Amino acid sequence: MQFDGIWTPIVTPTHADHSINEDALGRTVEHLIRGGVHGIISAGTTGEYYAQSHEERIHLAKIIKKMIDGRVPMVMGTGALRTEESIEFAKAAKEIGADALLVATPPYSVPTGREIALHALAIDRAVNMPVMLYNYPGRMGVNMDEETLDRLGRSPANPCNHSTKMTNAHWKR
Repeated sequence: MQFDGIWTPIVTPTHADHSINEDALGRTVEHLIRGGVHGIISAGTTGEYYAQSHEERIHLAKIIKKMIDGRVPMVMGTGALRTEESIEFAKAAKEIGADALLVATPPYSVPTGREIALHALAIDRAVNMPVMLYNYPGRMGVNMDEETLDRLGRSPANPCNHSTKMTNAHWKR
């Protein structure tokens, strides 16, 4: 899978009671697709995934997948404090029919490059799906540095080694 073009992390519109405003979400999906995006990302930081329960995130991804209706690919974010939680989100993404995963550095833990790579590879091993790395040092406290990318590139479990995965160029900064 190639991640060329514009891949938009979609916002999560809500009602005053903080429930998901599905009508506004539908209009947003339509606006993005009409605008020419190449893919839509559910559960990115723009979508406030960190303020949603596990069930809300899964429900939201299901709704977005249905609204997209195959017109563009959908990527689902796996961001969580613990790798085990990220794997749960990755498994849910596969079940929902997401086309790829968004894998970020676990927040607040300030992992090393080695630990970030192990986190990404554990998620990949659990579901074997295309992976889009999300490097956001301002929020996560660390950068997916050269050590991270080097470890990912050298690993036998490297997603780049799967024919349906990204090329090595996508692992680079």
